[in-house]
Amino acid sequence: MDDNPENGWALAGARPGQIIVIARWTPAPGSHEEVRAALAELVGASRAEPGCLGYQAFHPDGPGRGDIVLVERYTDRDALDAHRGSVHFRSLALERIVPLLLDRQAVVTTVS
Repeated sequence: MDDNPENGWALAGARPGQIIVIARWTPAPGSHEEVRAALAELVGASRAEPGCLGYQAFHPDGPGRGDIVLVERYTDRDALDAHRGSVHFRSLALERIVPLLLDRQAVVTTVS
């Protein structure tokens, strides 16, 4: 489920040259709620970045929880690099969330 469906689909209006990131995170057993809490902070801070055009997290609500999927859109590669270099990305994603994951994968592509 999207963390805030009122924000619209992250890819709506995508234009050539924009950067799309689709990531899949697999939380370790028992860590899903902690990941989800930190992710809520990450989503809010990321959406406030000047180059971020969309940032959504989809996570199952069922008993097994399962994987979390992130869909992100940036104006260009510089905006993505700024996101990855931001204090909130480093402190929330790299320091708090990544240690709680069994696996994480990301695909980065340019809209053509």
